[in-house]
Amino acid sequence: MKKITLDKIIANLIEQKNLLLSKLSKVSTEVDIDIDGDEIDEIQGSLIASISSQLSFRDGQKLVQIQNALQRIEDGNFGTCENCEEQISEKRLEVNPYFTTCISCAEERELADKQRKRF
Repeated sequence: MKKITLDKIIANLIEQKNLLLSKLSKVSTEVDIDIDGDEIDEIQGSLIASISSQLSFRDGQKLVQIQNALQRIEDGNFGTCENCEEQISEKRLEVNPYFTTCISCAEERELADKQRKRF
């Protein structure tokens, strides 16, 4: 992988990580849901709390993916498919640096998942 591409990916990952950390810290301190009032207010408050929790969970998962990608970069195996150990294309990693499989292995996994769901 070209150094300039890798540097751009690292900068992007670090920026995303910092944004998520900032967002998660704000959510944990700013969530103040008003459930006082009638039944509709309680339902609405519960719905907001549920959605907020789901979004925080997704952000947490994304943070783990970012950290894993940064660790793979540090370990020197970033861009190597975890299944076949071939190189993952730069374009694929630029689109999503969390990918750990090449296109061929990802397609095989997707096909196998579809076949399992049929039965």
